[in-house]
Amino acid sequence: MKQKKIIFRDTEIVEFCRATLDTNKIHDPLFMAKLGKHVIVPGMFALAKTVNLSAGFLKNYANSLNVLFNSLLSCGDFVTLCTSSSDGNPYEIRLSAVNCKDTLSSNDEYTRLSVKETRFNTHHKGILRRLKVKPEQVGKFSLLIGAEDKDVAHFLFAVSYASHALLRSINQPETEIEKEIDETISKNIRISPFYHTLDIRIPTPFPVFDPVGELDYFIHFEREKLCKLYGAYVRCEHHGKLIFQAHYELVGIADRVILRMAKTIKCHHLA
Repeated sequence: MKQKKIIFRDTEIVEFCRATLDTNKIHDPLFMAKLGKHVIVPGMFALAKTVNLSAGFLKNYANSLNVLFNSLLSCGDFVTLCTSSSDGNPYEIRLSAVNCKDTLSSNDEYTRLSVKETRFNTHHKGILRRLKVKPEQVGKFSLLIGAEDKDVAHFLFAVSYASHALLRSINQPETEIEKEIDETISKNIRISPFYHTLDIRIPTPFPVFDPVGELDYFIHFEREKLCKLYGAYVRCEHHGKLIFQAHYELVGIADRVILRMAKTIKCHHLA
């Protein structure tokens, strides 16, 4: 078992969002302060810091990363990041990020790195979203997650940067479903898309690459429940080399629910 106790700070959250080009206002201290709320920690920030604790297992053994986002973390939260063997199974590592509860698990499911039989979709369809990557983005990301292995840092950056690719697909829609998602968000400004689950397949051997320059994301959306639940298939490549394939479940969550889960800023008045 590996554990690390941390506190997420506003400055770190802002820097992470700059590195990954995350423009969601719930990560903006000024915007959230006006609402009397603490900044919400990006899910990918908590995930990347947690996965990094088991960098060796990820790089040398794992070919699958299954993620469940069950709750939100706020700036100032004391969080225990933990990776542990799952019931003594040498082929699986359980990942946790615990405050009052584990944000990466529910009653019957949890986030894990594992070794299992996996197949890659060689006929993957999707629209190419090519993203430029600057050295300072990768460098800052590596520092923020505490990475010591650059190959692991590069992989986790590519996974985290996929969020920007997905939002670009929604904000610059080309397919009917992308337009449907965009219209749902644009017309109903009180609804935001959030990941519920994420299933990542990792090629063997572990992909070693330098993301500086550009990353290619091939993205295909499918409707699961009109205006509420969508699946997104993502294939990430670097100069034609497969980095990962993933399936996301995006669920529409009311902004009032998101803000309700964010901690309220307590004002202290002098007597």
